[in-house]
Amino acid sequence: MFKFIKSLFFFMLLLGAVNNFLIFIGQIPDEKAVTGDELPDSAKLALIESGIISEDEKIEYYYSEGILSFVDYGNLFTDIRVISYEVDQESDSRYVYYAHYGDISDIKFNKSDSLLDDSVIEVYENGDLSFFLVVSNKGNLDEAFYKKLVQVWKSKKEESNELIIRFLTSSIDLNNPK
Repeated sequence: MFKFIKSLFFFMLLLGAVNNFLIFIGQIPDEKAVTGDELPDSAKLALIESGIISEDEKIEYYYSEGILSFVDYGNLFTDIRVISYEVDQESDSRYVYYAHYGDISDIKFNKSDSLLDDSVIEVYENGDLSFFLVVSNKGNLDEAFYKKLVQVWKSKKEESNELIIRFLTSSIDLNNPK
């Protein structure tokens, strides 16, 4: 019996080491949220090739619920928009939900205190819940994800408001066309 337990322990230790190695070399998603700079280039390329993001988007934060794939389930935000995506296992169809920062009316954070449950970030458009992001609370990186998301959203919203104000306050002399 002791020999079996010892073998099982060694197998679990080996499996954990292989998992960490695959995460390290960027072949499978990390079990925690990562910044865009920490996300492997292979993952970014997979997201582009799958049509989830475009080549000109810069990923700010990323989290995947997937165990073996970056493109099956994920939540991220870029410099342009907020994105959540999933693959329906029955139909093999990918669903991508997104909102541009100017369309977002509110973002709410539901922190999970359980190690078994992920935190949820709700994205609202025009006062209605549009979709949500699921983010692991491992290492409290869900809070960092949320804070950075709100910072980028407010910054983009402010930029958009400034452009609108500039446009509305620009004077056009209709009597003196150029």
